Amino acid sequence: MNEEIKAHPEAVVGPIIYNEKGEILLIKNPKFGDFWTIPGGHIELDEPAEEALKREIMEETGLELKNIEPIGFTEGINPEFFHKKKHFIYLNYLAELAGGEMTKSEEMTEYLWIAPEKTGDLKISESVRPLIDIYLEKKKNDAICQPADWEHKYKRALADYQNLVKQTAKDREEFVKYAIGDFLQDIIPVYDHLKMSLTGIDEEIDKNPWAVGVRHVLKQFKDILTSRGVEEIKTAGEKFDHNLMEAVDGTGEKVKQELMPGYTLNGRVIRAAKVIVE
Repeated sequence: MNEEIKAHPEAVVGPIIYNEKGEILLIKNPKFGDFWTIPGGHIELDEPAEEALKREIMEETGLELKNIEPIGFTEGINPEFFHKKKHFIYLNYLAELAGGEMTKSEEMTEYLWIAPEKTGDLKISESVRPLIDIYLEKKKNDAICQPADWEHKYKRALADYQNLVKQTAKDREEFVKYAIGDFLQDIIPVYDHLKMSLTGIDEEIDKNPWAVGVRHVLKQFKDILTSRGVEEIKTAGEKFDHNLMEAVDGTGEKVKQELMPGYTLNGRVIRAAKVIVE
């Protein structure tokens, strides 16, 4: 369960790199099988995204970049072309080749400079094809270098990413909040039986020392359940509430008798109370 709680999407950066001829760089990475893709990698803790981009490209290809322009983000949940299951948040860029010497690495076994118009027959990973289309559109409209436009897109993409992070945190919090629900289904009957063991002996409590111990254990049990967000549903003399109770017998709107107690976990019903109404 701890591993599930810690799981989270991974933010990665990757550029469509173009040269002075308008050609783009495609590579083959062993992690992507026989698909053509683009270089890139993970953002490290406390590392700005653009610095991560420059570092990853230098490490994988030996190339330097300039005129780096963000073009938004996309999402990959267990992409088919990747060698194992992952949830990626792709921060995508366009970048112009600034220099350096092409060097193969463990992350790049093959490379290809090709006109984007001629990539139609290539086996290209699904996350890269839309980026090539963006580059083609920008190239067609002579709008590749418009800082104000890209700044707006970058801010919008960043805001979307931040919202995604918040939603992920919220989902994780919900998981933790209700993760013990199934476990409680097994524990609560034990708690009920412990309470039943004290039924009818209140008047004889002083003559039954064992009951003192049972009552103490019961109190500890209840305190633990309460600390975990478990509350017993009030029934006796209360108005019948179909959201919290199940009427086994009788008609009316008032609870006459409780047959089996019900419980909520952080406000959510985990077992409805069974009652008789009148």
